Amino acid sequence: MRRIAALLLLSLSPAFAFAQAVALTAPSPPAPALDRARMDGLVRLGGQVILEGKAYEYDRVLADEIGPRLTGSANYGKAVDWAVAEFQHIGLSQVHREGWELAATWEPETWATGRILAPHEQRLHLESDGWSPSTPSGGVQGKVYYLNALTEEAVRTQAAQIKDAIILIDRNSLHSSNPNQFDKTLDAIALLPGEGARALLLGSGAVNDVPDMFGFTCCSGRLASLPVGNVGLEDSLLLRRLLERGPVEVEFSFTNRIREHVNVDNVVAEIPGTDANGEYVIIGGHLDSWHLGTGAADNGTGAASVVAVAQAIMASGLKPKRTMRFILFGGEEEGLLGSIRYVRAHANELDRCAGVFITDTGADAPKGWDVFGRDDAAKALQEIEPVLAPLDATGISNAGGLTFATDHGPFVIHGVPSFVLWTGGETYHGLHHKPSDTFDKVDRRDLNLGVAVVAITAFDWANAPAMLPHLNTADMEEQLKKIKAFDEYDDMKSHHEF
Repeated sequence: MRRIAALLLLSLSPAFAFAQAVALTAPSPPAPALDRARMDGLVRLGGQVILEGKAYEYDRVLADEIGPRLTGSANYGKAVDWAVAEFQHIGLSQVHREGWELAATWEPETWATGRILAPHEQRLHLESDGWSPSTPSGGVQGKVYYLNALTEEAVRTQAAQIKDAIILIDRNSLHSSNPNQFDKTLDAIALLPGEGARALLLGSGAVNDVPDMFGFTCCSGRLASLPVGNVGLEDSLLLRRLLERGPVEVEFSFTNRIREHVNVDNVVAEIPGTDANGEYVIIGGHLDSWHLGTGAADNGTGAASVVAVAQAIMASGLKPKRTMRFILFGGEEEGLLGSIRYVRAHANELDRCAGVFITDTGADAPKGWDVFGRDDAAKALQEIEPVLAPLDATGISNAGGLTFATDHGPFVIHGVPSFVLWTGGETYHGLHHKPSDTFDKVDRRDLNLGVAVVAITAFDWANAPAMLPHLNTADMEEQLKKIKAFDEYDDMKSHHEF
C-alpha cells in the first residue's frame, strides 16, 4: 500500500495513522438466514482453506526462496514465472502474462553512506530512496535547509534558501501541506531542482536502524528529479535541532542500477463461470515489494492469498456462476501502475465486472471488508455474516484515507464495487516497507483466516443473483466526497489517465 500509506507513515505513527483512517459504520441489523446449499458450499470452501490452505507455503516461497521483488527486477521476473507455473499446476484456465512498459527499473548497486560534516562529524543512517537517481561521483555535499511545508508556494517563497542546499523534509513538512493531495505534493518537490536544490533528504517515520522505503518522489515509474536520501527518524530530528542553532552540512553517496523502458508483467488466470454471460469477479493483489526486507507481509501475504483462494476453490470442486479472475499486479509500490494499466487495457469489459477483492493488509487477523462508501455493498455482505461470524470477520469499514492506497483504486474510479480485506494492521504497519518485513513475522493461522474470508466472500459474490450497479461518474464522486477521498481523487485525475 503506497501513495496515502507513504503520507500517513511520514505524518503519523503507523498504528495511529491506521486508526485515524478507519471510520466504522453503525452496527448492521441481523442478517437473513442463508439457503442451506449456499451455506454448505461456503462452509466447505472455508474449511478447505483453514485445514488445507496453501497460502503460508506460497508466502514462504515468495519471501524466502525468491526474495525481495522490486518491480521489473530479476526477482520480480522469477515471481512472475512462479505464479504462472503455480496457476497452471492448480489447473486454472487462461493463464497468461499481460505486459506493460515501466519507464525505468531501479535497484541499489552499492550501500548508501552518509554523515553530518558540521557542526560535528557523525554517521547518518541513510538509504537511497526508491527510484532516486544515483548521486554524482563523489556524492552530494552541502548545507541543509529544512523546508517546512511541501507546497508550490513554500518552494517559491523560500527559493533563496533552497538554492545550493540539500533540502530536508519530514512528517511536519507533509502535515503543513494537504496530505490528501499527493500529486500536488509531488509537484512541489519537482520544483526543487529548478530552484537550485542539490538533493533531498526524506526524514522517515521509522527509527534509525529500520528506515522506511517510499519511492516517495516518483510514484510514476520514472526516476526522481534529484538524488533522494531516506534518513532515519532520530537522525532527521537531530538535523532539525541542529538547524535551530546554526548551519548544518551533510554529505551522502549511493549508486543505483537503472534500466529504461522495461516490460513488466501482470499475471492473470481464471476459473471459468458456469454462466456464459461474460460477468466476472476479480481477486487480486500486488506481486512486487520493496527490497529492504523480503516483502513477506507487503505483499507476499496478499499475492499468496490470491493463489491460495484459486487453489482452494479448485480443490473443493465448487463451481462459480461468474468467472473468477485472479490477478497479480506489478508496480503497485510505484503508483498502482499495474492495476492502472490493467484497467486501461480492459476498459471495454469493466461493465461486466461484478466486484474486485484486493488483499494488501498483511497477515493480521481479518476483521471484515473496507467498502469505501458503498452502502449497497455493505448491505450485500450482511447476507454471509453467518459464515464470516465464526472468523470474527463481519466488520465493515469505510477507510476513506486508504481509497487509493492499493490496487482497487483504479476500479473505484470506474464505479466498480471494490473491496479490500480489512485486518487489524498492528503487525503489518510495524513491518511496512522495512527490513523487518520477513517471513518469520507471518502468522499462519491469521493468514489462513484472511484467505478464508476472501475465498468465501469472492465466491459468494460470483454466485449472487445479480450484480450491484456500477456508479456513474457523478455518483462515484459523491461516494468519494462522503468518505473524504475526493481531494485525492481530484488531484490524481489531474495527473493520471485512468
